[in-house]
Formats: sequence, structure tokens, C-alpha cells
Amino acid sequence: MGNHEKTQARKEPITFTGRTRSDAKRKALNYWYMNQSTLAMNIREFSARLVLLPDGKSIVFYETPGT
Repeated sequence: MGNHEKTQARKEPITFTGRTRSDAKRKALNYWYMNQSTLAMNIREFSARLVLLPDGKSIVFYETPGT
């Protein structure tokens, strides 16, 4: 009857880019720290959704698991 797309809306991944891998990681962790209440996940869950890109200087966060 209803359309469930709004409740299952996929959010775009967030990319953290730094001068080095450590810099990108610092930006990602800062994002989690500043948004942990809205993300509703602990640091372990957040970290499990991070992917290091081949350039070694970018990390992508996928809010929905398995993407």
C-alpha cells in the first residue's frame, strides 16, 4: 500500500581526504566524534563502515552496511 523508499533511503557515502592516510583517518574520527549522537553507532561500528581508497589518502564512510 505505501512506499517504503523514504524509510530505506540510501545516503550518499562521505569521503574524507587528507594529505596522508593518518590525516584522512583523523578527519573521519573527528566526524564520528562530532556526530556520534545522530549516527547512533559506536566507534567500532563506525570503523567497520570505513573503506580506504587505493590512493591511500582518502577514506569513504558508508552509512548503510554492505555497500
